[in-house]
Amino acid sequence: MKKRFIMPDLSAATHWINQKIGREQLLGAPALIHFWSIHCSKCKKSFPVVASIREKYKGRLNVVAVHMPLSSADLDVRDVAQTAAQYALTEPMLIDNTHQIADQFSNRFVPAYYLFAPDGHLIEYHMGERGVYRIAKTIDALFHL
Repeated sequence: MKKRFIMPDLSAATHWINQKIGREQLLGAPALIHFWSIHCSKCKKSFPVVASIREKYKGRLNVVAVHMPLSSADLDVRDVAQTAAQYALTEPMLIDNTHQIADQFSNRFVPAYYLFAPDGHLIEYHMGERGVYRIAKTIDALFHL
């Protein structure tokens, strides 16, 4: 993925939780889009860090979660909603049961974190267990320049 990658359209979500949101609502402020799955333990460990980023930059940073199923066991929207509530994921959540959004991002991993500039261009992305800490440092630098 190239750094000048532009945020894809998000309308391919099969379901939404908390709030229906699209690309156009995210432009104008930096946006963090994070991919996760209900059976991903590394994703669940990252949720408190994502929540702290969301709260720290509330009103200045858009945060969106994308649930990307890893198997057929991850397709139940009620299970996704229950897990989201259990971990206090209050940001808009797109459920990508067809992997159309993941395909637009060329994403095959969870957790994965994509930070976009207000104009929709990719600033940085990280994947894996430590990715949330790396993206948090970039977000801190973005707002403290």
